[in-house]
Amino acid sequence: MKNTIIKLAALASLAMFYLTSSHALVLDFYSVSGIDTPEKRTQMIEGFEKFKNSAESGGAKWMDFTLQMKIKGDNYNEQMLFGVVYENYQDMLDTNALFAMNSKWFDDNFNIDTDNVINAVMETPPGADIEYEKASVGNTNWFVMLEVTDFLNFLNRVQQLPALMEENGTKGDLGILSCSICPASLGKTTHMMFLSNDTMADMGADLDNFDLDSQIWFYRNIRPFVEQVDAGMNMVIAN
Repeated sequence: MKNTIIKLAALASLAMFYLTSSHALVLDFYSVSGIDTPEKRTQMIEGFEKFKNSAESGGAKWMDFTLQMKIKGDNYNEQMLFGVVYENYQDMLDTNALFAMNSKWFDDNFNIDTDNVINAVMETPPGADIEYEKASVGNTNWFVMLEVTDFLNFLNRVQQLPALMEENGTKGDLGILSCSICPASLGKTTHMMFLSNDTMADMGADLDNFDLDSQIWFYRNIRPFVEQVDAGMNMVIAN
């Protein structure tokens, strides 16, 4: 992965984007809880692979589609995430219409007893200079869901993060997404911030580099303008 500068990107793959577009790239994600046994996890992976093959053969227009497991945070090891990346909203809604007409793709592959499914849509800023890199199994993503309470101050401070991260040796990619459709179940979430790494070991090295001076800077310059809604770490387990 490239040395970090603030790159506006997506969870989903939660890989990074770097291609120039006049439109926002779109992340459509589905968080599924209650996947709390080895049997359910195996069923979910098998169902994901069969569903993905059916959808792509049927004309799905996504740029990437991943299955991730939450490995740290609330509901770790029993929450999975489908992350779907689209070039624009039209491709997302065309694909959703395709799903609606082919409900057997879901019904045949995801007949699993789960607790809850939450769907949300997030986006990069229109016109952002982004290039998309597909995710790989093992990619690890730290994330935090935020309610930004003072957007202008938050935006000003966030733009200072690249220099700080370069100075402390961070190798992963930092991204920020804004909500376009976030349900009430996500609380007051307005943005997602994440750090994406190739492996869990790389993520550990970056977190070790987040030294006391960096933490002090963060709590002085970012924390006053946000409220945390949720935080955790996901790992890509199928793509």
